[in-house]
Amino acid sequence: MIILAFETSHDDTSISICEFSENKEPIIHFLKTWTQSNYFAKFGGTIPEMASRMHSENILKLVIEAKENFDFKKINKIAYTEKPGLLGSLHIGFLVAKAISQSLELELIPVNHLDGHFFAGEFVKKYEYPTLGIIVSGGHSQILFANSKNDIKILGQTQDDAIGELFDKISTKLQLGFPGGPVIDKLCKDNIDFNRIKINTVHTDSKYDLSFSGNKSQVINLANQNKYDKIDLACSLQEKAFEQLFNKVKLALNDYDVKTLIIGGGVAANSYLRNNVKTLHNNVIIPPIYLSTDNAAMIAIAAYKKLGDNE
Repeated sequence: MIILAFETSHDDTSISICEFSENKEPIIHFLKTWTQSNYFAKFGGTIPEMASRMHSENILKLVIEAKENFDFKKINKIAYTEKPGLLGSLHIGFLVAKAISQSLELELIPVNHLDGHFFAGEFVKKYEYPTLGIIVSGGHSQILFANSKNDIKILGQTQDDAIGELFDKISTKLQLGFPGGPVIDKLCKDNIDFNRIKINTVHTDSKYDLSFSGNKSQVINLANQNKYDKIDLACSLQEKAFEQLFNKVKLALNDYDVKTLIIGGGVAANSYLRNNVKTLHNNVIIPPIYLSTDNAAMIAIAAYKKLGDNE
């Protein structure tokens, strides 16, 4: 089965053409993603109205490029990100996907963006169930348990800020740059001997839930004192945030006997996370960075899983 997919949930415009079959590894025939993050860096965050306008400018160019590289007559299904995301941005992807599905007389498949992040790791290796999933991004932080591809439940999630949102806000506060996740990641890699500043441990009422707003407030207060190095603050925060995440995942792994631990979402591109999560389980699947950040290939594979492996 060959699926043309669109991802426009936030500030990345992405198109993919992927091929799937039950007994073969998935093939990415075409994948192109245009990011707007560099443009929005000067504003310190995404402006929804501008993001949707830039999607409309970029998406048709990507469709033309995809058609130049692949015969659209071979496509079997069309998929697009339905939710969650910025409404205007989502609508651009939907309109283009719908137009192509009607012109080619093909089924149109709506996909949940978070399902895309969950299944992105299957481009690396087929999941063995039960599976524990960690989805970490700018908008979401979740710990998931899956008995099968059709039976996925949320064990815990952030009660306030997502971890990627935390990094963005602190990086902006410290005037380090935007988006904050990649900026802080690079700073900490380049300054491994930074002076660690004590960041308080945050407790939540629910066993697997996460909370990052307390750490955010503490670091902002420390920054306002003007006596701590910015890099020391940022890297201390990063370590503390991932410490909380890892502790919650360890609790879940103790309670659930799983065969696979998977990581997904834009924060899965973080080198500290990628290096340290491997110690938590003997079968950890992490997508390559280009499949961790928002992309249309993950929407294609989620659509395939939604349809069923045998269709």
